[in-house]
Amino acid sequence: MKTFTFRTIVLVLLAGICPGSESPASIHIRSVGDIMLGTLAPEGFLRPEEKGSILKYIRPVLLDADITLGNLEGTLCDSGSTDKCEPDSLDCYLFRMPEVYNQDLKQAGFDFLSLANNHVGDYGLECIARTEIALNAVDIGWSGRPGTFASHTIDSVSIAFIAFHSGGYCNSSLDHDLAAEMISNLKQDHDLVLVSLHGGAEGLTAMSLPDSIEYYMGENRGHLIQFSHDVIDAGADLVVGHGPHVARAMELYKGKLVAYSLANFATYGRFNLQAERRFGAVLDVEITPGGELLSARIISIEQKYWGVPFVDPQHRFSNMVDSLSKADIPANPARFSPDGYLILNR
Repeated sequence: MKTFTFRTIVLVLLAGICPGSESPASIHIRSVGDIMLGTLAPEGFLRPEEKGSILKYIRPVLLDADITLGNLEGTLCDSGSTDKCEPDSLDCYLFRMPEVYNQDLKQAGFDFLSLANNHVGDYGLECIARTEIALNAVDIGWSGRPGTFASHTIDSVSIAFIAFHSGGYCNSSLDHDLAAEMISNLKQDHDLVLVSLHGGAEGLTAMSLPDSIEYYMGENRGHLIQFSHDVIDAGADLVVGHGPHVARAMELYKGKLVAYSLANFATYGRFNLQAERRFGAVLDVEITPGGELLSARIISIEQKYWGVPFVDPQHRFSNMVDSLSKADIPANPARFSPDGYLILNR
């Protein structure tokens, strides 16, 4: 049997709530895709301080939840060296955010962040460690390195968060058996298990979701449908995907919601935001402490001004997801109303 080591991050109980109190009727979760708040390298890709955080316009949407989670695409690290790119190259992508940006993430209400992605290792293990320290300092739970997960307790409901990626120094989405074992073990000690999945091909041609292994630049990016089904079979209650940088289908599998890509959320300066790439979402989900899906909606967002997210009143992301779900997952599509609400057939 394969073994692994857990690293538990137990966050402080919400103020005013006593252990042993009755469980809430539901848990309100909001999830987003890729977050990159600006990079130190090359120079010139940080938002001017006088303009404030790129998250300031979207904060009210993120704060109105019990749990808010996303994918931190890159590291929080004030220094570090890399041999990935030539100095000042604009054709090679490195993401290293100032460590003080941990305050932006905290003020925006993030409780969990994935560090399992293809940019967390841009500056090596030192910057991965600095990122973990920066998130610990503001009580944001994280998961990334092999065996790591985070925990949070709301009233008497215990919630685990674990993140997977197809490559790098991360919990692997390519080893389905080990992933299922990890989820099963987490489920023994937690009421809810939330899974973050960074994988799949990238770009506009990747909007269509294949029922097969995906490759990008010659790299195995995983079989996202099979992985998601396997972790749900093992006990996961929600699977949130990102990585393709575009919208993808959503699925209702055995009553659990799978979002195969929430795309770009807040990605300043260095991301290609042309055409459909500029659209993303806040996925708003309500589930019972026992894992039953009660409701969901997609709050569509649009990035403007180099990557600043705003709510999109035209609901373009949710409309794309509805069409993609119908086309790509005909057996179990998650269908959405024109204004982004999940249509549940009970």
